[in-house]
Amino acid sequence: MSRNKIVAVTRACALAIATASLASCGGAGGSGSVSSPAPSPTPPPTGGTQTPDAGTVATVDDSVAIRIQNADTGQYLTIDGDSQTAGAAIAQAGGTSSSATGWHAIPMPNRQYNIENMLSHQVMGISAAAKTAGAAAVQWADNGTSDHLWTFYKLQNGNYLIKNANSGLYLQADTDSSGKAVIDQGERATSGTGCACQEWSLVQGTDPVYSMPPALTGSGIDVHDPDLIQDTSGKIWLYGTHNTLATSTDGQHFTSTGSPIISPDFPWWASKNTTWQGRTDIWAPSILHANGIYYLYYSIPIYQTPSDPTTNQGAQALIALATSTSPNGPWADAGKIIESCGDAAGCTTTFNAIDPAPFIDANGRWWMSFGSWQDGIHVLELDPATGLRLHPDATPVSIAARGAGEEGSFILPRVVNGKQWYYYFASINPCCSADSTYRVVMGRSENPTGPYLDRGGLDLRDGGGTILVSTHDYVVGPGGESVRDVNGKLKLVYHFYDARANGAPKLGLNDLAFDGDGWPYLK
Repeated sequence: MSRNKIVAVTRACALAIATASLASCGGAGGSGSVSSPAPSPTPPPTGGTQTPDAGTVATVDDSVAIRIQNADTGQYLTIDGDSQTAGAAIAQAGGTSSSATGWHAIPMPNRQYNIENMLSHQVMGISAAAKTAGAAAVQWADNGTSDHLWTFYKLQNGNYLIKNANSGLYLQADTDSSGKAVIDQGERATSGTGCACQEWSLVQGTDPVYSMPPALTGSGIDVHDPDLIQDTSGKIWLYGTHNTLATSTDGQHFTSTGSPIISPDFPWWASKNTTWQGRTDIWAPSILHANGIYYLYYSIPIYQTPSDPTTNQGAQALIALATSTSPNGPWADAGKIIESCGDAAGCTTTFNAIDPAPFIDANGRWWMSFGSWQDGIHVLELDPATGLRLHPDATPVSIAARGAGEEGSFILPRVVNGKQWYYYFASINPCCSADSTYRVVMGRSENPTGPYLDRGGLDLRDGGGTILVSTHDYVVGPGGESVRDVNGKLKLVYHFYDARANGAPKLGLNDLAFDGDGWPYLK
């Protein structure tokens, strides 16, 4: 949620799957037929020595799902057995009836892409992030490793090469030593026409990869890190980073109040918020209504960046609480919840005290998740009598961590298919620009303090997280999310950078539903 510019310390993270021993490029695999044959490679010219076409870097449409068809086998990339499990092999299929043959090219820097599977919402990578020829292609959570980055090169014959950023090798249809068809990586030939097993055609679909956000209007939709609440009259109050407040009566038109959420600032802020955006700037406000009281949790960033990011210590920031009997105040200062000290002398905190998200569990206990990049996301218990920290000396419980960045957590207690779950949502990657790579990932747990696992079975403390929504069409960098009921419908509340408006931040408000296995998706 709030600005990950405060520090961006990354930690190496690798896939932990055994690398298969595979043969070199060549050979068809699998069975079945396709409706149209793949294009044939361009024939070599007569006479002389030919160098294989290396192609030119290409752009891939991110608004619709694509099918990726091999020029040698005529088959389509899929997930072996339609598996949801992390580490399942990338395979090939003769038809496209399964959604596992759909892929989403998510734009990344340097004209590279994450390739997201539309069944599992994991990304394509290489087993154990290996750099050797013959290492198998597998699916995994988007943990930020470079083996999840791919570049598309368009060939003169209209096909594509798909090159792995980590290994410099090319995706190919292959056979292993037993003759079984596999998808792995291999070197590109230096002479001849090159192996057709490394050439792919991209067959575009027509359906959007994700449901588009509804058209919203008004001066209040320009917002970061949105959270909202609907009062007893049905009026919606929308809170955002930088102390913004807007209202709506219909959930479609949002009007800015033109005044900050909290004003005037509380006296004790003077000694804290002195060097970043002025004393009245607050980040990632999150609202809780209970006992007739509105509890507003918010962050104050004290310094933008630690002077020594290599210390891997949290930036200097704090989370505080204000209360009111009205959703728009006046607010009474309830004080500080938790503070991080950055790399100040004598600092002992490693977490980052930003992005609070309170929730009440099925037993009536109060909790708050918080944190970001440095050492991930944590949960601490709150006192229902005050809304403040119940055990000030207790160490917050770690529930998620990702070396390539994670922040803005939100936990939704929900009974789905007769089972009580705690659904975890968070934003990963850098935010806050017209080319943001923000996206929302999810996991769930049977307990408020975890462990939280993603759909592939990975622990979120080990970089897990199933993609809920990522960049698509004009929706760039969706994130900064909360999940709220509006007029009886569950909504994913988030911001995105609108490519139609030069990357201006806008409010997204999509319906959220659950599939037969109890996992959320955008309706």
